[in-house]
Amino acid sequence: MTVIKDRVIPKEEFMKLLFTKIDGVDTHELSMWLKSQTNDQWVVVPKAFGDLAIKLIDFLNDKNFLAGEKEC
Repeated sequence: MTVIKDRVIPKEEFMKLLFTKIDGVDTHELSMWLKSQTNDQWVVVPKAFGDLAIKLIDFLNDKNFLAGEKEC
């Protein structure tokens, strides 16, 4: 089982991000910044993507496509 490790990003890094973006930070910049601050361990995806992924997993599970071993 994978354990999700919580990360602490120093306040100074947030300040650098905020003060270097005069017009604000868009979602893409924020997601790429988070990815870079966590050595690619955390990424941000749109909620709709997560919803579709769960639906696909549920569908595949219902059809027994995710079964580890098939009965003969």
